[in-house]
Amino acid sequence: MSVSSIVMSSHWGREVRHKLITQGSKMLAVVFPGQNYSAERPLLDYAGKLAREYGCDLLLLEYGYQAARVSFKREEIDIVAEECKIALASLPDYEQLLFISKSMGTIIAGKVASEPGVGEKVSHLFLTPVPESLPFIRQSRGSVIYGGSDPMFTGQHPAELSSMKQVRVYRIDDANHALEVDSVNESLAVLLVIINFYHEFFRDSL
Repeated sequence: MSVSSIVMSSHWGREVRHKLITQGSKMLAVVFPGQNYSAERPLLDYAGKLAREYGCDLLLLEYGYQAARVSFKREEIDIVAEECKIALASLPDYEQLLFISKSMGTIIAGKVASEPGVGEKVSHLFLTPVPESLPFIRQSRGSVIYGGSDPMFTGQHPAELSSMKQVRVYRIDDANHALEVDSVNESLAVLLVIINFYHEFFRDSL
């Protein structure tokens, strides 16, 4: 196993360091963090670790505004996506891609997957999607996990998601946007359930 960094300049004037873990695989899992939810936080950290257990190489993306420690502006999302495309294009060609994304990262993953020659290789694991990512999910295959009490995903959006037959949809009752509930112990139990869903995703995708 080899651990390295892809160092690139960014729109925000700071270098980004994308962590790359390779183990000679033909499959690459790519982690797209949320706006304020880094790849080191539990939902993405465990997904990345499981990807390695299933034999994948792993790319943990860092966004330019995160490296610069500045606030994200929604109108800059296309810039973030473009920089992620450049990072992915700098790697050798993989036979299969697994995109693991959280919240705002689900939009970015969808935009990157829409690049010619990329989408047909991608299976997605969308975590707590936002309404803007629904058009991308509709064009994708893979799994979606969302919280039944997520204030960012309400109204008609869950029903719209459940109508999509090409993706597996998992709803975590009473879970918020971090897929947590009020009790710490119950949140840990929920996390274990989610990790079992991760196993299903990897088994289905590989």
